[in-house]
Amino acid sequence: MTLVYETTTRIRAPVQALFAFHQDPSNLHRIQPPGVRVMEVVLPPEWCVGARLSVRVRILGLVPQAWEVRLEEVSPPTRLVDVAIRGPYPVWNHVHAFREDGPGHSTLTDRVEYQPPWGRLGVLLDRVFFRPQLVLMFAWRHRQTRRLLEGMRERCAEGGGTGPGSASSTFQGP
Repeated sequence: MTLVYETTTRIRAPVQALFAFHQDPSNLHRIQPPGVRVMEVVLPPEWCVGARLSVRVRILGLVPQAWEVRLEEVSPPTRLVDVAIRGPYPVWNHVHAFREDGPGHSTLTDRVEYQPPWGRLGVLLDRVFFRPQLVLMFAWRHRQTRRLLEGMRERCAEGGGTGPGSASSTFQGP
């Protein structure tokens, strides 16, 4: 059974900056919730349909997780879609949608179609275990994304900072 989780946040930043922020691998460790440490991010040379990305994280310092996703859609600056090839969820289709929302503002929507692990037991545990984890993770990520982008915008307006960096091929976490 495929389930859906979706959340949207308004951010005081242009949609181009929001899209660029999501392509910068150094931001992944900056938006992870406490207890999730990004160990490695490996990106393809180009962000294009069919490209693969891999991420290794460690949860609470104990539980390693490895993800590999394939980009199904890359539509700058409005949409990225990744589908997990390998990871803890048997099905994980993740749409990152970015929309201009007034002068200097945009909205970030994350929509995930997923199947929890453990088959029927996982579906039964979704409301008490998996869904709350997704809610907390995406709430934290959206809050951090807004804080970082809006802070960057304020620093740029004051004459400091340069805006989001461009993606590099590999990022090793702290």
